[in-house]
Amino acid sequence: MIYRTYRAPTYKEAVLNAKMELGNDVYIIGRKTVKEGGILGLFAKELTEITVARNEDSPGGGSQKQKKEQGNKAEVGAVNDGIMKELQDIKRRLSTIIAPPKSQEQNVHLNRLLMTLRDNDFSHDYIESLKAKFEDELSIKEANDSGTIERKFKSYVLDSIETSGPISPGKERPSVVVLVGPTGVGKTTTIAKLAASYGVLQKNKVELLTIDSYRIAAVEQLGKYAELMQLPFMVISSREEFKSAVSSSRAEMIFVDTAGRSPKNSMGLAELRTILDGVKSNLDIHLVISATTKWQDALDIMARFNQLMYSKIIITKLDETNTIGSLLSILDRDKKLSYFTMGQGVPDDIELAEKEKLLDLLVLDGIGAPCS
Repeated sequence: MIYRTYRAPTYKEAVLNAKMELGNDVYIIGRKTVKEGGILGLFAKELTEITVARNEDSPGGGSQKQKKEQGNKAEVGAVNDGIMKELQDIKRRLSTIIAPPKSQEQNVHLNRLLMTLRDNDFSHDYIESLKAKFEDELSIKEANDSGTIERKFKSYVLDSIETSGPISPGKERPSVVVLVGPTGVGKTTTIAKLAASYGVLQKNKVELLTIDSYRIAAVEQLGKYAELMQLPFMVISSREEFKSAVSSSRAEMIFVDTAGRSPKNSMGLAELRTILDGVKSNLDIHLVISATTKWQDALDIMARFNQLMYSKIIITKLDETNTIGSLLSILDRDKKLSYFTMGQGVPDDIELAEKEKLLDLLVLDGIGAPCS
């Protein structure tokens, strides 16, 4: 009678291994669950162990020579299995030493960062994603160093967003800069700031258009700005008028204001899309969004206005909030930041978007505080 012991992750795999080596005529005479590997009984892997028996004279047992060869193969296989198990055990031990599971108590500085992000109105999804990334990548030494945690976080933010640089005047044809966005975010004032900066201060040839026939006050406001800056101004009400105004322009830059649209007003957005389609190329469309917008609302605005094919984002009213985590939670490299505004002054209260500026606005006090 031949006796063998086999281990495998499952009972079926163990039986299969036995039959592959000894043939189908084997008897299962023992079965139990064992643990293998781990440290001090922790992190061990559960395996199924079976003990089998086979008659030496059973069919498939072969000649004595074959039995001897099979026995030798089995012994070699057992040695190899033992070596592989030892290597896997060593690998597990090393990985535990290099990057052991970090408990909540060990991650004091990371937990402090996560609390700070919640205070800065970052979304739950953003916080959980960052937490998983840091727990996976940081070593014990890094996780216990407040300076490393802060540097890693800043790098994470900077890598997740992109800036566009300044608007460039057109050469053979005018650069057509269109501002779109929901009501009340400051599109008209932002258009005036850009027109004053490029037309008055930088002496470029600038024209102002508005596709906003709904808000008489907004049209009059932009018209007064144009009069003060001595810039050409036109109200557009159709696709054909927009196409004609752009094609006949001799300006280097055309700044286009649009009516504020509710993100839920799909018909209004489609109507604006139809007008903008009158100009097939050279459109530089910026979504204007307020820094005071809540995360879920900002997510909805960006998604619904995407049908207007904007590629850049202007963040307004940075002076009206102390937390910008809601916007940072949804920004990505596909939609580049172009400008920030912070105040009503024309043209002073606008500046080119810089990623570091957003970091400066975050209240990160306490991340690097020593642990008690």
